[in-house]
Amino acid sequence: MVFRILTLAIVLLSATNSFAQTLPVVDVSMSLLNWTKHLDADVDKYFTREKGEELNRSFEALKRDLTTYMKTRKNLSDNIFRNNMAPGKKDPDNLEALKTQMGDVIRQMRNVTDLTNNELRAEGDRLNDKIFNVLNSDGTQFLSNLEAFLAGLDVSKRDLALDAGVAYDRLQQSISHLASALGKINSKMK
Repeated sequence: MVFRILTLAIVLLSATNSFAQTLPVVDVSMSLLNWTKHLDADVDKYFTREKGEELNRSFEALKRDLTTYMKTRKNLSDNIFRNNMAPGKKDPDNLEALKTQMGDVIRQMRNVTDLTNNELRAEGDRLNDKIFNVLNSDGTQFLSNLEAFLAGLDVSKRDLALDAGVAYDRLQQSISHLASALGKINSKMK
């Protein structure tokens, strides 16, 4: 009987520790990459001459804002490693800068989705809502381990490095897909 109680206590303690180590991060970089791939692949499905100039402006603005966000994330992450910063110290200014820049991205996403077909609009709207909900979660969820680190949570350097590498690569690919779609839109306008 004592052995069972002790075993149960160990299992509960292990579960509590593993739960406590799980960070509230909602990585949307893969969803963003998939959506931009679809935007690039399906230009023929939503392009019309009447929407051409507006598509051009909207894609250009989304590409610009996503590039700004990606570069800010990269610079902040590099700075953390360069200065060997330890977790636990809050950096509200840089956290707010990231959130503001992602807010700019989702506004531009909305402009793009409004110009596409129903399927891409639905996919973009779901992604936009997901990002919006994380941004407005009052610190209970974050879009990256970097944001969690800046909020003062205990994020390991390993998690930061994985986050920086994988998400950065996906964001770069997303920007490339936006540039490719923009090229296709411009060539159709000639």
